[in-house]
Amino acid sequence: MILAFGCSVTHGAELEYPNQHDDNILNSYPQLVANYLDVSCVNHAICGISNEGIFHKVLDTLANYQTGQISAVIIGWTSNFREYWQCDDRSWFIIPSWCATSKDINQPYKFFTDYTDKDINQQPRVCSDELEYMDPLGQLYELIVKYKFNAKEYARKKQHYIDMTRLYCQSRDIKLIETSCMYSINDISIHIDNIGNWRSTLGHPTKDDHQEIAKNIIEAYKL
Repeated sequence: MILAFGCSVTHGAELEYPNQHDDNILNSYPQLVANYLDVSCVNHAICGISNEGIFHKVLDTLANYQTGQISAVIIGWTSNFREYWQCDDRSWFIIPSWCATSKDINQPYKFFTDYTDKDINQQPRVCSDELEYMDPLGQLYELIVKYKFNAKEYARKKQHYIDMTRLYCQSRDIKLIETSCMYSINDISIHIDNIGNWRSTLGHPTKDDHQEIAKNIIEAYKL
């Protein structure tokens, strides 16, 4: 069994549906690697999740498995500037170009304000499943982007999440496969931004891109 964790890139967003949807997973690169190894894959990636969220999701999930059940863990580390948390069974996401809240991340958002400026990092898309959360979400975005996002702090914390995840997997003799996107990491060889042309379109990797990512993983990790 392969367990996969990451953001929308690892989930396979836009392969079939724009946001979170089980059908996207079928052609995602973790599933393609699992198909090559002839094992099952459980993809826990969440569109918009932060590196902190990935780290905690990995530890919470792996605690439910015996080491012998896991063929490999695939982690797609994401952009530094992200916040993700849950409160009262509601998920909250803040990234520079997009912020959202929802009770069920697998359901389409009902309310949104779309990009209103060429610089989407100044005029983000705001999405919610309920109208009452639109204004608070916008206020949270302004506060977090202005007063919390700091390049050095977020890069330092990301490295901590990576280091501790590696130590945890090593302690349990679990094969760890890592990719990165949006910010390169020196000792991770598979930098997804460099595969295909998806970064220039403000979208996500295509099916061909996912196949190429899977091929790179298979070769780099000698699977």
